Amino acid sequence: MKYHLARGEEQLGTFSDLEVSSGLRDGRFKPGDLCWTEGMPDWQTLEARMEETNPQDEPDTEAPAPVPYRIADPQEGNAELATPGRRLLAKMLDWVMFFTPMVMILLAMMDGVFEHEIQAVQNDPVKVMEALQRQMIKLQQAESLTLTTMSWLILLLLVSNVVLLTIRGQSLGKWLCRIRIVRGDGSRAGFFRVVLLRWFLFAIIQSVQIIGPVLMMVDYGMVLRPDRRCLHDHAADTKVITC
Repeated sequence: MKYHLARGEEQLGTFSDLEVSSGLRDGRFKPGDLCWTEGMPDWQTLEARMEETNPQDEPDTEAPAPVPYRIADPQEGNAELATPGRRLLAKMLDWVMFFTPMVMILLAMMDGVFEHEIQAVQNDPVKVMEALQRQMIKLQQAESLTLTTMSWLILLLLVSNVVLLTIRGQSLGKWLCRIRIVRGDGSRAGFFRVVLLRWFLFAIIQSVQIIGPVLMMVDYGMVLRPDRRCLHDHAADTKVITC
Protein backbone atom coordinates (compact mmCIF):
# COMPACT_ATOMS: atom_id res chain seq x y z
CA MET A 1 0.00 0.00 0.00
CA LYS A 2 1.36 3.41 -1.02
CA TYR A 3 0.73 6.55 1.03
CA HIS A 4 1.02 10.16 -0.14
CA LEU A 5 2.48 12.20 2.76
CA ALA A 6 2.38 15.95 3.44
CA ARG A 7 3.50 18.28 6.22
CA GLY A 8 1.46 21.46 6.17
CA GLU A 9 1.60 22.63 2.56
CA GLU A 10 4.79 20.68 1.81
CA GLN A 11 4.46 17.41 -0.13
CA LEU A 12 6.85 14.83 1.33
CA GLY A 13 6.35 12.19 -1.38
CA THR A 14 4.90 8.69 -1.76
CA PHE A 15 5.96 5.88 0.59
CA SER A 16 5.01 2.27 1.30
CA ASP A 17 3.32 1.35 4.58
CA LEU A 18 6.58 -0.24 5.74
CA GLU A 19 8.50 2.96 5.00
CA VAL A 20 5.91 5.00 6.88
CA SER A 21 6.14 2.73 9.93
CA SER A 22 9.93 2.87 9.86
CA GLY A 23 9.88 6.65 9.43
CA LEU A 24 7.63 7.07 12.46
CA ARG A 25 9.98 4.97 14.57
CA ASP A 26 13.16 6.84 13.63
CA GLY A 27 11.57 10.32 13.66
CA ARG A 28 11.69 11.03 9.92
CA PHE A 29 7.90 11.33 9.92
CA LYS A 30 5.73 12.86 12.64
CA PRO A 31 2.41 11.66 14.08
CA GLY A 32 0.83 14.92 12.90
CA ASP A 33 1.92 14.50 9.26
CA LEU A 34 -0.99 13.99 6.84
CA CYS A 35 -1.43 10.88 4.67
CA TRP A 36 -3.75 9.66 1.93
CA THR A 37 -4.08 6.47 -0.11
CA GLU A 38 -6.68 4.97 -2.44
CA GLY A 39 -9.92 4.17 -0.65
CA MET A 40 -9.55 6.95 1.95
CA PRO A 41 -12.27 9.66 1.74
CA ASP A 42 -9.92 12.40 2.95
CA TRP A 43 -6.46 13.09 4.36
CA GLN A 44 -5.73 11.83 7.89
CA THR A 45 -2.91 12.23 10.36
CA LEU A 46 -0.45 9.34 10.46
CA GLU A 47 -1.31 8.79 14.11
CA ALA A 48 -5.03 8.33 13.34
CA ARG A 49 -4.32 6.15 10.31
CA MET A 50 -1.95 3.87 12.20
CA GLU A 51 -4.55 3.41 14.94
CA GLU A 52 -7.15 2.39 12.32
CA THR A 53 -4.90 -0.05 10.50
CA ASN A 54 -3.34 -1.49 13.67
CA PRO A 55 -6.18 -1.80 16.22
CA GLN A 56 -5.44 -3.10 19.69
CA ASP A 57 -6.96 -6.59 19.77
CA GLU A 58 -6.07 -7.06 23.40
CA PRO A 59 -7.02 -4.00 25.48
CA ASP A 60 -5.19 -5.27 28.54
CA THR A 61 -1.87 -5.36 26.71
CA GLU A 62 0.45 -2.54 27.64
CA ALA A 63 0.37 0.20 25.03
CA PRO A 64 3.59 0.79 23.10
CA ALA A 65 5.67 3.85 23.86
CA PRO A 66 4.54 6.90 21.86
CA VAL A 67 6.53 7.88 18.81
CA PRO A 68 8.85 10.75 19.81
CA TYR A 69 7.78 14.06 18.33
CA ARG A 70 10.82 15.94 17.14
CA ILE A 71 11.99 18.03 14.23
CA ALA A 72 13.95 15.85 11.87
CA ASP A 73 17.63 16.46 11.40
CA PRO A 74 18.62 18.15 8.12
CA GLN A 75 20.96 15.28 7.30
CA GLU A 76 17.93 12.95 7.27
CA GLY A 77 16.70 14.78 4.18
CA ASN A 78 13.78 16.84 5.51
CA ALA A 79 15.79 20.05 5.89
CA GLU A 80 18.81 21.22 3.97
CA LEU A 81 21.88 22.82 5.50
CA ALA A 82 22.54 26.29 4.09
CA THR A 83 25.44 26.43 1.64
CA PRO A 84 28.55 28.48 2.48
CA GLY A 85 27.70 30.75 -0.46
CA ARG A 86 24.25 31.64 0.85
CA ARG A 87 25.59 32.20 4.35
CA LEU A 88 28.31 34.50 2.99
CA LEU A 89 25.78 36.43 0.91
CA ALA A 90 23.50 36.88 3.94
CA LYS A 91 26.45 38.14 6.02
CA MET A 92 27.43 40.61 3.28
CA LEU A 93 23.86 41.93 3.03
CA ASP A 94 23.77 42.49 6.80
CA TRP A 95 27.08 44.35 6.67
CA VAL A 96 25.93 46.55 3.78
CA MET A 97 22.70 47.45 5.60
CA PHE A 98 24.58 48.63 8.69
CA PHE A 99 27.65 50.19 7.09
CA THR A 100 25.76 52.25 4.51
CA PRO A 101 24.13 54.61 7.09
CA MET A 102 27.40 54.71 9.05
CA VAL A 103 29.27 55.86 5.94
CA MET A 104 26.55 58.46 5.30
CA ILE A 105 27.04 59.83 8.83
CA LEU A 106 30.83 59.90 8.37
CA LEU A 107 30.48 61.81 5.10
CA ALA A 108 28.16 64.30 6.78
CA MET A 109 30.79 64.87 9.49
CA MET A 110 33.59 65.61 7.04
CA ASP A 111 34.49 69.23 6.51
CA GLY A 112 37.78 71.08 6.14
CA VAL A 113 38.19 71.90 9.82
CA PHE A 114 37.36 68.34 10.97
CA GLU A 115 39.68 66.71 8.42
CA HIS A 116 42.55 68.96 9.51
CA GLU A 117 41.87 68.16 13.17
CA ILE A 118 41.80 64.39 12.51
CA GLN A 119 45.05 64.51 10.54
CA ALA A 120 46.73 66.33 13.41
CA VAL A 121 45.79 63.68 16.03
CA GLN A 122 45.55 60.55 13.85
CA ASN A 123 48.21 58.73 15.88
CA ASP A 124 46.38 59.30 19.16
CA PRO A 125 43.19 57.15 19.36
CA VAL A 126 41.89 59.02 22.42
CA LYS A 127 42.13 62.42 20.72
CA VAL A 128 40.58 60.99 17.55
CA MET A 129 37.56 59.84 19.56
CA GLU A 130 37.34 63.23 21.25
CA ALA A 131 37.38 64.93 17.85
CA LEU A 132 34.64 62.62 16.59
CA GLN A 133 32.54 63.35 19.66
CA ARG A 134 32.91 67.10 19.21
CA GLN A 135 31.91 66.83 15.54
CA MET A 136 28.86 64.72 16.42
CA ILE A 137 27.75 67.33 18.95
CA LYS A 138 28.26 70.02 16.33
CA LEU A 139 26.03 68.15 13.87
CA GLN A 140 23.39 67.59 16.54
CA GLN A 141 23.32 71.27 17.40
CA ALA A 142 23.01 72.07 13.70
CA GLU A 143 20.08 69.60 13.55
CA SER A 144 21.63 67.73 10.65
CA LEU A 145 18.93 65.82 8.74
CA THR A 146 21.46 63.20 7.57
CA LEU A 147 22.65 62.49 11.11
CA THR A 148 19.10 62.20 12.46
CA THR A 149 17.81 60.03 9.61
CA MET A 150 20.79 57.68 9.53
CA SER A 151 20.84 57.32 13.33
CA TRP A 152 17.19 56.29 13.36
CA LEU A 153 17.84 53.90 10.47
CA ILE A 154 20.68 52.20 12.36
CA LEU A 155 18.47 51.86 15.45
CA LEU A 156 15.64 50.43 13.34
CA LEU A 157 17.98 47.90 11.71
CA LEU A 158 19.39 46.85 15.09
CA VAL A 159 15.95 46.35 16.68
CA SER A 160 14.59 44.54 13.59
CA ASN A 161 17.52 42.13 13.51
CA VAL A 162 17.30 41.34 17.23
CA VAL A 163 13.56 40.66 16.99
CA LEU A 164 13.88 38.53 13.84
CA LEU A 165 16.82 36.56 15.26
CA THR A 166 14.92 35.88 18.48
CA ILE A 167 11.62 34.85 16.86
CA ARG A 168 12.64 33.36 13.51
CA GLY A 169 16.39 32.78 13.78
CA GLN A 170 16.92 35.19 10.89
CA SER A 171 18.70 38.48 10.40
CA LEU A 172 17.42 40.64 7.54
CA GLY A 173 20.19 39.23 5.34
CA LYS A 174 19.29 35.64 6.21
CA TRP A 175 15.61 36.41 5.60
CA LEU A 176 16.41 37.70 2.11
CA CYS A 177 18.56 34.61 1.43
CA ARG A 178 15.87 32.27 2.82
CA ILE A 179 18.04 30.66 5.48
CA ARG A 180 17.63 30.58 9.27
CA ILE A 181 19.34 29.56 12.49
CA VAL A 182 18.01 26.63 14.53
CA ARG A 183 19.33 24.52 17.39
CA GLY A 184 21.25 21.34 16.71
CA ASP A 185 18.04 19.28 17.06
CA GLY A 186 16.14 21.57 14.67
CA SER A 187 14.11 23.46 17.31
CA ARG A 188 13.94 27.26 17.72
CA ALA A 189 17.22 28.66 19.05
CA GLY A 190 15.90 31.78 20.82
CA PHE A 191 17.42 35.04 22.08
CA PHE A 192 20.09 33.62 24.42
CA ARG A 193 21.70 31.31 21.87
CA VAL A 194 21.34 33.39 18.70
CA VAL A 195 21.79 36.97 19.94
CA LEU A 196 23.92 36.65 23.09
CA LEU A 197 26.08 33.55 22.50
CA ARG A 198 26.27 33.41 18.73
CA TRP A 199 26.47 37.12 17.90
CA PHE A 200 27.23 39.42 20.85
CA LEU A 201 29.82 37.22 22.61
CA PHE A 202 31.78 36.52 19.41
CA ALA A 203 31.61 40.18 18.35
CA ILE A 204 33.37 41.09 21.62
CA ILE A 205 35.97 38.33 21.25
CA GLN A 206 36.69 39.22 17.61
CA SER A 207 37.30 42.86 18.59
CA VAL A 208 40.38 41.86 20.61
CA GLN A 209 43.61 42.80 18.85
CA ILE A 210 45.57 39.98 17.15
CA ILE A 211 43.48 37.20 18.71
CA GLY A 212 40.21 38.54 17.28
CA PRO A 213 41.13 38.49 13.55
CA VAL A 214 42.71 35.04 13.84
CA LEU A 215 39.66 33.68 15.64
CA MET A 216 37.37 35.25 13.04
CA MET A 217 39.22 33.53 10.16
CA VAL A 218 39.11 30.17 11.94
CA ASP A 219 35.45 30.69 12.83
CA TYR A 220 34.26 31.51 9.31
CA GLY A 221 36.58 28.92 7.73
CA MET A 222 34.81 26.13 9.62
CA VAL A 223 31.71 26.64 7.43
CA LEU A 224 33.54 24.65 4.74
CA ARG A 225 33.49 21.50 6.91
CA PRO A 226 30.92 18.77 6.11
CA ASP A 227 28.62 19.77 9.00
CA ARG A 228 28.87 23.48 7.95
CA ARG A 229 28.93 24.61 11.57
CA CYS A 230 31.20 27.51 12.50
CA LEU A 231 32.84 27.95 15.89
CA HIS A 232 29.98 30.20 17.02
CA ASP A 233 27.51 27.48 15.95
CA HIS A 234 29.24 24.95 18.17
CA ALA A 235 29.36 27.40 21.09
CA ALA A 236 25.62 28.11 20.81
CA ASP A 237 24.57 24.60 19.65
CA THR A 238 23.09 25.98 16.42
CA LYS A 239 23.17 25.33 12.69
CA VAL A 240 21.92 27.24 9.64
CA ILE A 241 19.33 25.62 7.34
CA THR A 242 17.35 26.65 4.27
CA CYS A 243 13.70 27.59 4.63
